[in-house]
Amino acid sequence: MAIDESLVYSLPQELIGKAEFLITILQAVGGFIIVYIIFNIINTMINRKRNKKIDKVIEDLEAIKKALVKKRN
Repeated sequence: MAIDESLVYSLPQELIGKAEFLITILQAVGGFIIVYIIFNIINTMINRKRNKKIDKVIEDLEAIKKALVKKRN
């Protein structure tokens, strides 16, 4: 079923202007969503590295505690 081209030209200019405004808003929202997703991916990678370092520090502290307990006895 083909779209009648005369239908597009018969739409009021006001309606076309509002549709363009809505499309612009949707494009802006889409851009923000993409930026938000990229930010979260980078943030997740940084947090993984930070958590690995924290886990290493905790392991080292446990080793120090064991060494101090052995030294006391």
